[in-house]
Amino acid sequence: MSASRPKALCPHLFVRDVQAAIGFYGKAFGAVELFRNVLPNGVILFVELAVGDARLLISEETPRLNALAPSTIGGTPMLLTLETDDPDDLVRRALFAGAELEAAVEEMFFGERYGRVADPFGHRWAICTKREQYTPDDIARETPPELRS
Repeated sequence: MSASRPKALCPHLFVRDVQAAIGFYGKAFGAVELFRNVLPNGVILFVELAVGDARLLISEETPRLNALAPSTIGGTPMLLTLETDDPDDLVRRALFAGAELEAAVEEMFFGERYGRVADPFGHRWAICTKREQYTPDDIARETPPELRS
């Protein structure tokens, strides 16, 4: 008997305004709607978006299903990471689309060009590209003193 292996990982985000989220993710990240599943009462069960080669599910907040948006629960403990060839441009696009800057894009000690934004729906995004493949020893050497303890 062979072990079952995952095939893909697809984040599923809950928002209060699905249409606004689809518009934002399209403008900011080039997301394209692939599929929409609507319940008989009109509630959008989920919308599947293509973001580059990845998939992202967006659903309306539905408290009775414990499907809550970050604004309802006081924020999110999760950070979504989006790799791109040009993080500077993608962060600019996200800001233009309505995101808030959390950390400006810069070269990081762990070998990536990296920045962070929060989208209008409370979800946080790291936007980065890998510049170099650092070894753990390289990262330890380059780690700023305030992050070493």
